[in-house]
Amino acid sequence: MAIGTWDDFTEKFGFEDGDSLEERDFVARKYLVQMLNVHPAMKGRRAFAFDRPGVHNSCLIIIVRCPKSKSTKQIAEEWENNLGKNPPDTTLECDLPDKVEEDINVMIAKAYQVATRHHKYA
Repeated sequence: MAIGTWDDFTEKFGFEDGDSLEERDFVARKYLVQMLNVHPAMKGRRAFAFDRPGVHNSCLIIIVRCPKSKSTKQIAEEWENNLGKNPPDTTLECDLPDKVEEDINVMIAKAYQVATRHHKYA
């Protein structure tokens, strides 16, 4: 029952290509997205959960540029609609700010602590 890594949450082949995913990972992702979106260094960026369809890892977190005028829901819809474009607009996605990248492992550990504390797992 290991915890996920940032790479697990952001790569198609994360969580051993999705084979090691547990319900707890999805719950931790929910808390991690919430923590990311209130982190002061995420200004101009938003994180959202994306359940990738099909095979491979379905428990992803996407980081996108987000103007103040748009909600996370609006930007997530724009990003998902962009997936069908050929070629897709790759300027929507962005990396974590350096300060968040420094904090991400601690944030992941906290997300799993909250997920485990608030949900019962065998």
